Amino acid sequence: MPKDHLLLFSILVLVSLGGCQRPIEIEPASFRYEDEMIREGDFIVLADRRIFVTMAFLNAAGYDEQIEGTTHPVLLRVRNILNAKAAAQPEKFRKWKAYYQRNKFGDHVYKNFALSLSDDYPFRRIRPDSELGYPFTAERLKSLPLILNDFWETNDLDEIWNQVKPSYLEEMRKYDFAKMERQLAFVWNYLRTERKDQFVFVSIPSLLDPHSAMGANYENYWYMVESLQATSYGFSVHEYLHSIINSMVEACYKAHREKLDAYLEARRGTIFAESYRTTPTYTSECLVRALSIRNHILLEKDPLTTKRCEDQIRYLTDNGLSLVGPFYDLLLEFEQSEKSFEEFLPTMLDLLPQYSR
Repeated sequence: MPKDHLLLFSILVLVSLGGCQRPIEIEPASFRYEDEMIREGDFIVLADRRIFVTMAFLNAAGYDEQIEGTTHPVLLRVRNILNAKAAAQPEKFRKWKAYYQRNKFGDHVYKNFALSLSDDYPFRRIRPDSELGYPFTAERLKSLPLILNDFWETNDLDEIWNQVKPSYLEEMRKYDFAKMERQLAFVWNYLRTERKDQFVFVSIPSLLDPHSAMGANYENYWYMVESLQATSYGFSVHEYLHSIINSMVEACYKAHREKLDAYLEARRGTIFAESYRTTPTYTSECLVRALSIRNHILLEKDPLTTKRCEDQIRYLTDNGLSLVGPFYDLLLEFEQSEKSFEEFLPTMLDLLPQYSR
């Protein structure tokens, strides 16, 4: 190859590689489609295309093969459309399934990463790695935006989105903003401290997800992605509490390591505990469950609600989240004290009994 041709080829290769590895161009999140959001004060309900394409991709790639419980008709409709497209393009779908098998993380991990992207096709990273809820995804999912773009274009997802969007808008209209205001105020009143964040809260109905919910923080937005089974069309107290409680538990963990480790080790492999790899995350989940249930009982002041919630506490405690019951009982001690919850937590962990079957 002549030297001038070799030089040109080398430049093209470097430019190509540089394009693949170019730095993330950081920019603020934007919600450009006014008809796909409802906002009142610091609360937004959003039909989110990032979550839509991510969950469509995961469903096509083999996520949650068996649907259990209540599902939204949109989930079945999109799955049927994608199954038909898979028959026409088996090689593409084989590659997407292979990618998911290599990166078989929980849907919450994918959704967290998706919220670091721009709000519409073509999707690209706009938030820094430092904001990712799961830092390992910066490397492991770095090619996901390109894959989602290919998936969107190949399957005409723009057309599918427009077909199902009315169902998302219908779900959005069910949210009660006044209720959300009350629930947020009650959380901080219960914890006996001033609200420390300045979040704008973004609730995202996820109709392609049968059962889960998750929270994520990018910039000053606190995102709450909720499936049909996981929403009450109010404020997601559970997901928000994680933004408050997780750091408190981390700060207290070292002093109570042996006691807390015993609870997780004894329940590994059970239905609810299997996804928690570290004791602090397991402990935080149990404590947040206890707190969110207690807040719900106190807000509703209804005997039937109380009975249903107490049954839920027993069920969670018996099926892997064994700290939920003890933490719930100790919340009564907190309510009798005059301390803020952050001040009381070390005492709460001191009072926590040793694990026993």
